Amino acid sequence: MKVKQVMLENPRTLHRSKTLRDASELYKQTKVNCAPIVDDENNVVGILTVFRLLEALEAGETFETRVDEVMDCNLQIIDEDTCFSEICHKPIDRLVIFNQKRKLTGVLTRIDLINKVHRALENTEDKLAEAFETNRKLGSIIEATYDGIIVVDHQGVVQMVNSSYFRLQDSSHDPSGRFLQEIPLECCQQVLAVYQEVMQKGKVVFARFQGKNLIELTITGSPILDEQNHPVRVVIGLRDFTELNQLKLQSARYSEELKSLRFKDQKELIFQDIAMERVVQKALRVAEVDSTVLITGESGVGKEVIARTIHRNNPRAEGPFIEINCGAIPEHLLESELFGYEKGAFTGANKEGKPGMMELANGGTLLLDEVGDLPLNLQVKLLRALQEQEIYRIGGRAPVKLDVRILAATNKNLEQMIAEKKFREDLFYRLNVVPIHIPPLRERKGDIFPLAMHFLERFNTKYNYHRLFSSEVFKLFEKYPWPGNIRELANLVERLVIMSEQDTIHSDQLPPTFFSKSVASPLQISIDEIIPLKEAREQVESELIIKAFKKYRSLRRTGDALGVAHSTLLRKARALGISYEE
Repeated sequence: MKVKQVMLENPRTLHRSKTLRDASELYKQTKVNCAPIVDDENNVVGILTVFRLLEALEAGETFETRVDEVMDCNLQIIDEDTCFSEICHKPIDRLVIFNQKRKLTGVLTRIDLINKVHRALENTEDKLAEAFETNRKLGSIIEATYDGIIVVDHQGVVQMVNSSYFRLQDSSHDPSGRFLQEIPLECCQQVLAVYQEVMQKGKVVFARFQGKNLIELTITGSPILDEQNHPVRVVIGLRDFTELNQLKLQSARYSEELKSLRFKDQKELIFQDIAMERVVQKALRVAEVDSTVLITGESGVGKEVIARTIHRNNPRAEGPFIEINCGAIPEHLLESELFGYEKGAFTGANKEGKPGMMELANGGTLLLDEVGDLPLNLQVKLLRALQEQEIYRIGGRAPVKLDVRILAATNKNLEQMIAEKKFREDLFYRLNVVPIHIPPLRERKGDIFPLAMHFLERFNTKYNYHRLFSSEVFKLFEKYPWPGNIRELANLVERLVIMSEQDTIHSDQLPPTFFSKSVASPLQISIDEIIPLKEAREQVESELIIKAFKKYRSLRRTGDALGVAHSTLLRKARALGISYEE
């Protein structure tokens, strides 16, 4: 190997009149640690390294000092065709490389040489090193597995276990080298039975073990086959069901992270149910334009959160987000809050006048919350403001131009209010350009668990607790109708976190409403006449299948909701005369 094969070719040079500041810039641009110094004839007269530059600055020099005042003139010049073996025994710090015409062609430093040799070694690794690395990674993966792992050979001798095995048996005794039936494990007999069945069938085998102190394990045996498909080893996994709550929590967090990536990192939106997923997709789609949106839904379902999501993903996101609750402000003050007033407009008014909420929202978004509570006389004025995009302050004569995105929210049935002459029809159609209805929490059961875990984590952090929910609590959460929706869930979780005297929150700490008959048996079937049982069963099945198809729009998800395999569901639907497209 020759020197030119490992040197840094065509290095950047500095004229001797350049300053230390120029040298510093060169180092940053080229990511090198030295630079040859040349004279007017481009002859190399010295070399300046990063270390020499630092020494000079420490000695009192400045960045305006010329490089020829501090450069190293003791050059080690080597011909580029010199064999590397001739210089490798020398202490290589930095060498200047010339060609046969005595022209600079490269430099060689210790760091460059180390990098070259390192890359050469990487490219020449033999198969043994690769096998060793693969084995090390496999061992790391097995150790990182939370389930207990036991590897047994074809003679029934334990070859290895991972660290989780010791956690499950609560002992530091290593069973490696002993026969499987001799290991001190409470579920030893079940593990041995799984091993023997795997060795006989050559297929994956499952078993369940219930021991003392409510310990419940799932035992899985997986074969490792040779080229003739004969099992030569069995990998036995032990999973502790008492840890399922933690695993479920992790799964919920991962799901939330995926949702946040999929929906532009909406931090306030916690959901998994497909019904809420459609709402979020619709909100993000309408956020790209400035159309007026009417958000409807029961109290506490998260109408304000959807409104803020629309604002944050709109080009107006940098503008203000103003919210006014039309039902919380007295009627005689609501007009001045919405439209503002000029100075001296009425007794008690601010002497300088005051801009209204619509004016303050210019360039941004205005949320009219509880718009159904807006008085009829103000509905006319609001309608004109939406149509003309201008308002008049109370007592004012000059119009105020608006550039506002309007969002409205209500938990009332505005169409029924129109029929009762309590809400203007023309205003309704002006607000209802893009309707978004948020279903109540009882209709999106899939959101109860992630929301509960979200609030649990929030209040644990707020009050410095480490509370956990028992599995019974989650079951009752899913059965409860949540009349107060997400607001009720958040308040209940906060109360449970504060009032619980232990880290695990059990079902006996829930309010009595969770145990009422209406909660335990929410389904009621009305019977108007006597019909044959077979006909009644077919009618109920047909109605359930059609309703589930409309809600989930997926054969597999519909089957999961009804508790049957999708193939069974398809066969039953065809027998009842229901097509999947319906």
